[in-house]
Amino acid sequence: MSTTSHPRFVSTNTTCRYPFSKAIKHTYFFILLFCFATNSYAQWADSMIIDVATIRYHKSLYKQSLFLSRPKNQVPDAGIVNLPFKLSPGTYLPHDLPGNLIEQDCFLKFVVKNTADTAISVCFTPGSYIRTITLFKSQLDNIPGTFARLPDSLSTDKRFAGVKQLQLQPHEQAIYYCRFNFVRTNVSSLAPRLVMHDYLQQWRISQRDRDNLLDVFTYTVSGILLFMIFYSLAVYIQSRNKEFLFYACYTFLTCSLLFLKSYLNVSASAFNYFYEEYLDFMILTASVVSYMVFMRKFINSKEHYPRLDKYIHFACLLLIGSSIVFSVIYFFTDWYIFLNILENFVIKQFFFITGVFFIIYSIKKKNTLLNYLAAGNASLVVFSVISYIILVTGWKFVKADVASIFNRALFYYEIGLVLELGFFLSGLAYKNRRDIIERVKERERLKLENERKEFEKQMAVMAAKQEERNRISADMHDELGSGVTAIRLMSEIMKSRLKGDVVPELEKISNSANELLGKMNTIIWTMKSSNDTLESLIAYIRAHAIEYFDSTPIECRVQLPALIPQAEVSGEKRRNIFLSIKEALNNAMKHSQASQIHISISTNDKWLMIKVTDNGVGIDADKLRRFGNGLSNMRRRMESIDGSFKIESDKNCVLTFEAPI
Repeated sequence: MSTTSHPRFVSTNTTCRYPFSKAIKHTYFFILLFCFATNSYAQWADSMIIDVATIRYHKSLYKQSLFLSRPKNQVPDAGIVNLPFKLSPGTYLPHDLPGNLIEQDCFLKFVVKNTADTAISVCFTPGSYIRTITLFKSQLDNIPGTFARLPDSLSTDKRFAGVKQLQLQPHEQAIYYCRFNFVRTNVSSLAPRLVMHDYLQQWRISQRDRDNLLDVFTYTVSGILLFMIFYSLAVYIQSRNKEFLFYACYTFLTCSLLFLKSYLNVSASAFNYFYEEYLDFMILTASVVSYMVFMRKFINSKEHYPRLDKYIHFACLLLIGSSIVFSVIYFFTDWYIFLNILENFVIKQFFFITGVFFIIYSIKKKNTLLNYLAAGNASLVVFSVISYIILVTGWKFVKADVASIFNRALFYYEIGLVLELGFFLSGLAYKNRRDIIERVKERERLKLENERKEFEKQMAVMAAKQEERNRISADMHDELGSGVTAIRLMSEIMKSRLKGDVVPELEKISNSANELLGKMNTIIWTMKSSNDTLESLIAYIRAHAIEYFDSTPIECRVQLPALIPQAEVSGEKRRNIFLSIKEALNNAMKHSQASQIHISISTNDKWLMIKVTDNGVGIDADKLRRFGNGLSNMRRRMESIDGSFKIESDKNCVLTFEAPI
């Protein structure tokens, strides 16, 4: 069953238009029948006899042969001579041959003579795609008595299996009968012809050269499809996307279909007959099924387009079932008409309906990827319809040149394939670009998700730390604080009971308890998470400074910012800043001999700056060495929280503390 087209000519048995011409034709027909019935050479019309000596290259026999068809295997060889042959119907070229002739045994009868003085060999062919050609020969003066089958060893021409060889001796006249069967394909033709023995090879070449331009175009398209096979396999190897295996299968089958069609053209081999009858349709169906499976996976129709997915799945099952029915009929019957109907009027119509359904569905969905694929399918459907019309009706776009490539059905089918391939590549590029964008988005989403989880993990750790700090501070306040307070109270009670007697050890115990209680309160304040604010830090420094100098001759003034930012300050940072300020106040109390201390606190969005200024004696180099540990401790504490500490000593001593917030 073929996908290509050949020229179609008007048969020579066209009905006459006028009664007089019709009467003449009928009279001539009955005279010929009478001549054949008498089996006499003398009564055979001279115009029906072919003189092989006058044939230069080849000669058509459609006007000089009689034709008959009968159901298969009903006419024995001996009964051929008695068949009521009629005038040949003319030339049935591809796609013209009636289906009933393909299902029957066909017979041809013609008379040849050799007027030359030497023997002549000619080759006879009933047409193209002919199977089981059998020749019979008899002498004109005694047809029944000399009727005999020509053995294959004498009539077979090894150069071309589609012809039979005739050997005519000098001045010999003979009548030949031919029994033959057509291959079950719509490209079979009835075109009886004699070809000179020496010209057979050139005649075969001329037969192929009629489609030379079409062959070039077909091989070009096959090369493009071959490239797509390698491309699909490369994509599969890199990405492991199984849909590209099905696309590689589809392109391989389509490439094989086109290549074999051109390579085997007019070949009389058994494989070409099998290909034209059965294999090309199976390859076509398998390629369509492969493309449908690829389509389902490529657009993920099961998830995104369930209705389309169900239809494609049903179409695949229907095509597989039809292929099985086609195979059973082909291998177990001699039917042709039913096979032709099933292929050209059922399955190919279903191809058309499926393509139209996909195009309409894609347009309604308004999806860019579907639109690319729909455009490719629309191109293939349109040009396939043109190809189908040429096959069925024999329509010619170029009537002046029947051998033109523009009159070939296969040409338009291949144009549709090329356009479909172009739109598919455009859709593939769009899908790859979309997949890249989606993968980038997915990576960013996973990155943000991981960062969120890490942040939540850190927050959980911080919350656990804060909870533990609060627990420890509460335990210190409840347990240690009450204990230290009890020691301090008991030492004060003992001092009051001694009534003025001074006990140095008892005084040390009381002072140590006071200092320990102050340090413990500082630690508790540092650890408590509710105090992790800039406002709490400033308030605590101010309260400590006022209380520290409350019972001393030094006047302490604290200058606060007008607006304190809502900033979080960790316990570690609060502790280092407070202890640095505490150390500075302690040094001023012990060594500055100042009467006034001024603490200036200022803030902005990024920094906290505290200046401690006194009007004392200042700090000289000797004092720096003497109190080096205290100053170095303050510098170390501030640097540990990425802050800074500096000393300015001119008339007054100025200590500056800066810390980030």
